[in-house]
Amino acid sequence: MGSVNTGATHKFVIVLNEKSPVGKILSATGQLGMSLLNKSTHEQQKNMNFTPLLNPNGESLISVSTCSFVVLKGTNNQLLTLYTKTCELGILSAVFTSTMSFNGIEEDLIIKTANIPLNDVELYGVGLFGQIEEIVPLTKKFSVFK
Repeated sequence: MGSVNTGATHKFVIVLNEKSPVGKILSATGQLGMSLLNKSTHEQQKNMNFTPLLNPNGESLISVSTCSFVVLKGTNNQLLTLYTKTCELGILSAVFTSTMSFNGIEEDLIIKTANIPLNDVELYGVGLFGQIEEIVPLTKKFSVFK
């Protein structure tokens, strides 16, 4: 089966830390996806191409993007390099780290995240959204997360 949107110009990519616990990276995946939508401009949201999927009663079950959504894996250092590069290039991105993992006290994660540099924490994942020709060169060294 081919892509839903063969004429797509944009894509989503989530790169997860292959050494992090599964529960942490599953949570990171959801948080990264939501963060990309939250941080996106109106124009970026239009390019995300969301369409509702309806049940037989015409009720919306979910809205999905017709853009490619790829999940890849890498190391902590690779994720840090990727996030740094996306910031330098102005590509819509988000990062989820060990300081952001909820431990029951919201204030702790806010303080830890604000005070500990990214190179001193475990990165669970990096999310990107942008034009395919911008994203592919940054992510081609990563392999598919299976």
